[in-house]
Parts: sequence; structure tokens; C-alpha cells
Amino acid sequence: MTIVGDNHNSIELYTIETTNVQENDTIKTNQCKISDDPNDKKLLRKLDLHLVPTMTLFCLLSYLDRVNIGQAKLVGLMESLKLTSIRYNVCLSVFFITYVAFEIPSNLVLKRLRPSRWLPTIMIAWGVVMTLMGLVHSYGGLLACRLALGAAESGLFPGAIFYLSCWYKRRELSWRISILFSAYALGGAVGGILAFGIGQMRGIGGQEGWRWIFYLEGMMTVVVGAAAFFLINDFPSDRPKFLTEEECDRTITRLQNDAGPGAGEHFSWKQVRAAFLDWKIYIFCLCTINVLVPFASLSLVSPTIVHGLGFQSYRAQLMTAPPYAFACITTMATAYFSDRYARRAIFIMFWLIVVIICFIILIVVQNLSVKYFAVFLAIGGISPCNAICLTFLSCNISPHTKRATALAFMSSVGNFGGIISGQIYRSQDGPPFILGHGINLGFCVLGLIAVIILFISLRLENHRRDRLYGVVSSSNRKASVVTKESNKEVVDIYYGCGSEEDRRKWGYEHMSEEEIRDLGDKDVAWRYIL
Repeated sequence: MTIVGDNHNSIELYTIETTNVQENDTIKTNQCKISDDPNDKKLLRKLDLHLVPTMTLFCLLSYLDRVNIGQAKLVGLMESLKLTSIRYNVCLSVFFITYVAFEIPSNLVLKRLRPSRWLPTIMIAWGVVMTLMGLVHSYGGLLACRLALGAAESGLFPGAIFYLSCWYKRRELSWRISILFSAYALGGAVGGILAFGIGQMRGIGGQEGWRWIFYLEGMMTVVVGAAAFFLINDFPSDRPKFLTEEECDRTITRLQNDAGPGAGEHFSWKQVRAAFLDWKIYIFCLCTINVLVPFASLSLVSPTIVHGLGFQSYRAQLMTAPPYAFACITTMATAYFSDRYARRAIFIMFWLIVVIICFIILIVVQNLSVKYFAVFLAIGGISPCNAICLTFLSCNISPHTKRATALAFMSSVGNFGGIISGQIYRSQDGPPFILGHGINLGFCVLGLIAVIILFISLRLENHRRDRLYGVVSSSNRKASVVTKESNKEVVDIYYGCGSEEDRRKWGYEHMSEEEIRDLGDKDVAWRYIL
């Protein structure tokens, strides 16, 4: 194993032993010293360059393929397939049934098969489904395609969040995750413009304009998915080629110093169970579903809402772009300040209050310009809430397997809101869609209450641990990397738990290393980020 000792401004690594060594394995002993710089901007820039753009592109394509049905509706989908309003809303909602069902299994498969294999596979799968959606000629065919699309897309976003959480420290996550979420906002802006342009292809090849939207966007996803096999790196412990050996060690060390027991990468069914037994997960889920319902409903029907404000169909497509461009700005700005001040809950509360005011305006005010501004601000306010909610959980759940399970579970429960979101804006209610705006208002109020509960509870728990155990120094810990030198396979990464005196003080004297590693955020040294 490699013992990492924290000594003021440096980290010393001593490879002294490997575990589970086979007969033909070789053991090498070496020593190197790595500067422990918490503001390692050069390394972060390198990680950002190789990790974030790829994940952002994937999320952009995912969002485009998920919501382009709303744009297709404006250019003849309803008439071609003879869809009623109810049938159309059912097609919107069924996507989330399979999306929810497959999120947790997908994240566990991701952990087993590795991102470089699993993420490209599901991208190609949903790209094929999207392309085939352009061939449907009936309600049943569209319904089947939406079900298949939900199953294929389910693993992308929770997988991308978990993947980034395995590379960055907790207070660095908000900015990166919000970049991914800004891709959703950007997708809303680009989607309207793309749909307007592609829709002009109607008649080419004897195909209607809405079919070309599905064809071209689906084939684009397939091409990017095939390239993704060569674009994605796995985890830091896999020694990716774009990092030097020293940079790999530095990346691992930074994660260990930040997460403590949360740095353990081993798979454990005990951690999976722990995720479902942790009360915090259910409050996070409550927060997420109450944020996702207004976000998803506005995403799916914003062209219809804008059309209901008096814009013609082609202008409605174009007028959906500015709110999502604004949402991209608010998401990134919120992420920047969230990471800078290491605060999550306060930003969610602020934006939810703004969105609540916007829905009240949409219900009460009759002026169309004011209503469009309210839609503009509501989309711009709800987008950063989703991004920060995901970061909030990622920063406060560990170790890896527990976090992967929790992220997928939260996303699954949250996406039940997608099933609801496809039903709340009915054709017979609009304009002015009072019922839909009222339902979204209620969800936002409940979301605000959930965030306040989380904030108060986690703050009290931090104070309790400080009072009982004091401040735990990272110098009391040691980190270990267990490897097989014959093939450089990293078997596990974990933290020790200080001196014998510390173990007795914390009640760990009779616990094994694996049991201590499985504590994660339950470890007395863990402090929640609020």
C-alpha cells in the first residue's frame, strides 16, 4: 500500500506493500514528495480541459433529444400522428417512467463497467432511438420510442454528476456541475433555433419538418457517442494518460484530504444499503422533485406557453431561446459564487423565492409583456436551483458507492416530477394556463421548505460534532492506495483514522479498516457543506 503522510506543506508517499498479491505480481518500493497545494490551478485547468467539455456536450445532446418533441409539436407532429392533447401529454410523461426505473441500475453498472464504456454505449442507444422516432406513424409508435428514450438516457446525467464528483473536491463541484446544467439551459436556447432551421427542410425527401428534427439530432448523438469511446477517461486511480504519475498522485491526495473516508473507491453493498437508510437522502429527494417539476414543465411546454402569449409558431420557437440563454448565465454565476463561498442552500432558497414571485405574476397579471418577462425570469431562476441541488447532495454524501446510489436515487425520485410535469399544462387550460402555474407555485413552496429543513438539520449536526469531538486535523489521518504492481491495477483507496487515542475517543477502537471506510459522511471528522 502507499501511505500518505501529511506534513505541513507536503505529502509524502511511501509504497511499502501490496495486498492480494499474486505469485507473478511484482512489488516496487519508491518514494516521492508531492506539494500539497489546495489551490492547484494548473492541475484543475488540466482536469477541466479533459473532463468538463466532454460531459457538457453529452448533457447538451441529452437535453436536446429529450425536449425536441415540444418543438416538433409546433411544426406538425400533432396533426401528422392525429394526437389529442391527452395523448401528447402521455408521450411527454412516459419518458420519465423508464428514466426513473433505470437510473439507479445504470449508476451501479457505471461503477462496474467504467465511464469510458458505459456512457458512450447509452449515448449511441438513445441516438438510435431518437433517429427512429422520425419514422413513427402512430401514437403507439411515438409512445414506444419515448419509453425507450427514457431508458437509454437515464444513466447520462446522474452518471456525469457522479463521475465529476470522483475527480474534484467538494467545494469545486458546484461550478463544474453547473456547467453541465448550463448545457441544459443552452440546449433550450439552441433547441428552438435548431428546430426553426431544421423545420424549413419540410418536403425534402418527402419528409415532414418535424421528422427531420428527430433524424438530424438523433444522428448527431450517434456520431458523438461513437467518438466518446475515445474521449472519456475513467477514475484518477486508473492513472489516465493525460496526467503524469505525480499529477495522478496529487489528484488522489487532494480528494483524500477533502473527503477523508469518502475517498474510498471500493464497491460495497453496505454502502448501497446505507444510502437508502440515510434520512438526508429523502429530504434531498423532496427538494429535487419540487424543483424539477417546474423546471421540466417549463422545458417541455415553454414553446406552447410562449405561443399562448400571442406569438406565431415560428416566432414562439425563436422566443424560447432568450430565457434559456439567461438561464445559462444565472446557472454559471450562481455556481461561481456558490463555490467561492462554499454555500449551497442559501442560493437555492434565493432563487426559489424569485421563481415563486414569477409564478404569482403569471397567475395574477394580465399584461403579456410582463407575463413573458415572468417566464423569462422563472426559467432563469429554476435552472440554477437544479444544479445546486445536485451539488448539495454530492458534497454531503460519501463514500463513492453510497454517493453514486444516492445521486441516482435522488435523480430517480426527482424525475417522478417529470411524469407530473407532462400533465400540468393542458391545452384546455391555456392560455393563460392558470392551473399549471398554480401547481408549479405549490411545488416551489414545498421545495423551499425542504431546503430550509436540510440547512437547519445539517448545521445543527456540524455544531454537534464540533462540540463532542472538536476539530479533526487532516494530519491525524493517513491515506492508502492498494495496488497490484504487475498491472498497475488500483484495488482500493482509503483513509486511516488517526492514532489509537483518536480511535478510542471516536469509538472506533473495535472497528476494522473496511468498517471505518464505510462510515463516509457518518465519520465524526466529516463536516457538511451548507
